[in-house]
Amino acid sequence: MATHVLWQADVADFDAWLKVFREDQAMRKSAGIRDLHVWRDPDQRDHAVALFEITNLDKARAFFDSEELAMHHERGGIAHITVKLLTPV
Repeated sequence: MATHVLWQADVADFDAWLKVFREDQAMRKSAGIRDLHVWRDPDQRDHAVALFEITNLDKARAFFDSEELAMHHERGGIAHITVKLLTPV
């Protein structure tokens, strides 16, 4: 069974963030992260939620802690990030 990540963040502008997010898909894939779903919270229009499948846990952890990702978060107007690692039982 696969490991997943539930990612949530407040974004300055959801549509602008989504554009950056889509542009960065190849970067996530090379880090062992496969996009599964992206949602917008209907009650908080600028709150983004994404679910990822992890294909390489070591690479994914390094990516989530990387300076490169921090720069992309800044570019996407992201704040208050929560990353939750989910393992199967």
